[in-house]
Amino acid sequence: MAKKRRKSSNLSLTPKQKQAALVLAICALVLIITIVAVVIIVNTSHSAKDPSSTSSSSSQAVLDSGFDASAYGDTVLGETDDAGESYINETIFVGDSNTYRYYQNGLLPLDQVMAVEGLGIQQLTTDKSIYFKNDSTAYSIPEALAKMKPRRIIVMMGTNNADGSMSADSFASSYESALNAIVTAYPYCDVIVAAVPPIPQDHSNYPNMSQETINEFNLALVKMCQKNGYKFLNISELLMGEDGYGQDRYYQQGDIHLKKDALNGIMDYARTHAWTGTEDRRPDTDNIPTRVRNGGTSSGSTQATATPDPNETFTAQYNVDKNVGGTLTSGDISGKTSLKFEDLTKDDSVTVKAVPADGYEFVKWSDGNTSPTRTDKSFKQNVNVTAMFSAKLSISFKEGSSATIKEGTSYTLHVSAVGGDVTDDNVQWTVNGEKVKTGYSYGQSSWSAGTYDITATININGKLSSANFKLVVEAAPTPEPTAAPTPAPTPAPTAAPTPAPTAAPTPVPTPEPTAVPTPAPTEVPTPTEVPPAASTAPEGQQG
Repeated sequence: MAKKRRKSSNLSLTPKQKQAALVLAICALVLIITIVAVVIIVNTSHSAKDPSSTSSSSSQAVLDSGFDASAYGDTVLGETDDAGESYINETIFVGDSNTYRYYQNGLLPLDQVMAVEGLGIQQLTTDKSIYFKNDSTAYSIPEALAKMKPRRIIVMMGTNNADGSMSADSFASSYESALNAIVTAYPYCDVIVAAVPPIPQDHSNYPNMSQETINEFNLALVKMCQKNGYKFLNISELLMGEDGYGQDRYYQQGDIHLKKDALNGIMDYARTHAWTGTEDRRPDTDNIPTRVRNGGTSSGSTQATATPDPNETFTAQYNVDKNVGGTLTSGDISGKTSLKFEDLTKDDSVTVKAVPADGYEFVKWSDGNTSPTRTDKSFKQNVNVTAMFSAKLSISFKEGSSATIKEGTSYTLHVSAVGGDVTDDNVQWTVNGEKVKTGYSYGQSSWSAGTYDITATININGKLSSANFKLVVEAAPTPEPTAAPTPAPTPAPTAAPTPAPTAAPTPVPTPEPTAVPTPAPTEVPTPTEVPPAASTAPEGQQG
């Protein structure tokens, strides 16, 4: 047993050996971590350089319109060989005022343009503004497409919805419903959805339009197309500049409508990003009527550059956006959200006034006219415009209009707005006529005595609203001097009474010692003669 204990003792490590072992273990761990890190970095680097890598393809395929094209397979139309002029000739372009400009600029005949100025996506299935020769009936776009029997359609809608009044989800849902109505009316055409065109950075004539909203719309649209089997034509790739806005050369200054060059570019882009290889599913292409710009005419130009018929009549339609914010007045007619004038000639004129409701103000007409009262005359085409209203901008203090506080008190003012959002840089604060700051609020941790006239002014897209606040800071009262307290007199010390002397006790007289009586001497008795005693020694010891 003793030998085993000594052997075990010989195997234990000294403190220096233990320290060396610990250092060695730490070094080994660091080496392992370094190797693992290098492997990860190398693999990541290879993945980034690998064009088949998911992360790489995602980052490289992010388009200017704000979505990852690679995430949607072949839903987004990629570049192809030029499909030729016949591809365009078999296509009907559907949309709003930007699409209508194909016809206005003489780029396409009216038969290939199914568009209504000022049209929002939620109105595509209900607005009846499409007419045919020798037919006085007004048709909706889905109904008219069923009569025109197109090989394919390219739908470009959404500009009139990009004013912040509709969420991306709601927009995509309305778009999906509109396309479903078209497919139900005529299920034999290919459906291509063009991106909502970008707007230029200077869109001052349409201040409520938002490029951010358009990007959100396009992301929602490509998802909707993938869900339903439609194709997405990303014209933003053509129209958008490096700054994320529409290129100025494609737009009038301050406007959102496309120039002729932009429209030509879109048609060329469609030809080189074509949806080819699909079967022509149309049962027939017979008995297709001829489009005219208004109902009831026996003739009508199908080319924008043609000379109009002097006997042609027109229709003027005036609407209130979403039927909210105001009404329309014309002559003796008032309080309407929709007015329609028919059988107008080039010699007629129509005057309509947009009247805002309480708490609202007129913004503009959908064609850019900023005067609430408009007169349309010398008609050469139908007019369909919408009056747009917005809540009147106003600002107020959450704390009321005045307050009185004490000097040295902390006090902060806050504002709220109607008709716009308060941000950290659109509210200017002024105190007694001097600008002090911009921001959500203004205050001081310790106000000095005085009267302060405080003004907050909000500026949203050039529209201003101000509110005033009066703050009275009362001086702190001066404290009255406190009388020094009269010290209480120190009482004279009371003399300690002299204690009466304690009478010395009268000593008890020591009693005189009593004389010890002398005992009488005891008389010595006279000895008596004793007879001799008998011997008491035991027997045997006697001599």
